[in-house]
Amino acid sequence: MNGFTEFCEAKILELSEEAKNFEENYRQDDAVFVKIKINVYDVCKTVFGVFMKTKPQESFAEEYVRKLDEFREIWSASKEKAEKFGDSKKSAVEEAKLCVLAEIKEKFVVLWGE
Repeated sequence: MNGFTEFCEAKILELSEEAKNFEENYRQDDAVFVKIKINVYDVCKTVFGVFMKTKPQESFAEEYVRKLDEFREIWSASKEKAEKFGDSKKSAVEEAKLCVLAEIKEKFVVLWGE
């Protein structure tokens, strides 16, 4: 796989610096949202590594994309529930996760096609 793990690690490093800067400037809420994004990259990188070791090469990409879609469904449902109950903070968290997930999936598809 051409650089997917490296992509995730670079984003984690970049976002870690951003979170650190927010914390140093007493912007804890912003730092929390950045850490949520870091977590999504880390989860997707970890799942990728596990799938690389356990899934057959011929079905790996399809199964990984299916797992990313499963995350999207879960987080979308959580966002809808939060919106239904007026929990704007939870809705914003789920939206942040969904945005990062979309970027990860797009990058995976581009890299896998190379």
